[in-house]
Amino acid sequence: MSMKTTLLGTGVGIPQPDRSQSALLIREDDISLLIDCGAGTLLRLSQADVMPQDLQAVLLTHLHPDHSADLLLLANACYLQGEDMPPVFGPVGTERFVKAMQAIYPYLAPLRIVVRELVAEEGTAVEAIEITTAEAVHSVAALCYRIDSSASLVCSGDTEPTMNVAELAEGADLLIHECSFPEGISVTNHSTPLGIVPAAQVVKHVVLTHFYPDCRGLEDAMARQLEDASGTFAQAARDGLQLEIG
Repeated sequence: MSMKTTLLGTGVGIPQPDRSQSALLIREDDISLLIDCGAGTLLRLSQADVMPQDLQAVLLTHLHPDHSADLLLLANACYLQGEDMPPVFGPVGTERFVKAMQAIYPYLAPLRIVVRELVAEEGTAVEAIEITTAEAVHSVAALCYRIDSSASLVCSGDTEPTMNVAELAEGADLLIHECSFPEGISVTNHSTPLGIVPAAQVVKHVVLTHFYPDCRGLEDAMARQLEDASGTFAQAARDGLQLEIG
């Protein structure tokens, strides 16, 4: 038994031709989890041969559109197919977000959407998969997630460098960390390669994602910079990148 992950979307709110917005698919046996659901996620799911009804849960790191826009389309697809909506986990505000979505599109109101709002350092589970959270440092309420089963994976979501991620990621097999900009750019609410070093040093493997256009052509060099500084293998994500861990 192993955990498989697919980087469905590795981009941001600014359109880029080869990067859909944030989404990460995690699969183990017959369990499929989706972390974030930015624009383009439904297309990327179909390319991965996953239908909305195949998902056991959707985990939102935060509610910015590039991480949540396709939740509406996911609900619409479930409605059109007569399928149940997978439960939605997210930070405080997620329930209001979902209710607003159903209010704007009243035909979705009968669709039962179970929402569970999480706070930092809270644990939950989806079947045999354990989920732990930490607080991200972003402009809105935001969470990092740790997924534990046959292997361990941590997704930072959008965040400034923070020891919260390093503490959550201690001993993890894989850290998927946002790296929105290269070094030399003054950044708030996001990370650059060297800020990720403390978190990278406590895991086995790092994948950088959430690249702004400023990173174009520099992604691999950014990963090497992090690897050289941390001593941990690092690589830059692309849409469709598949990894097997554990």
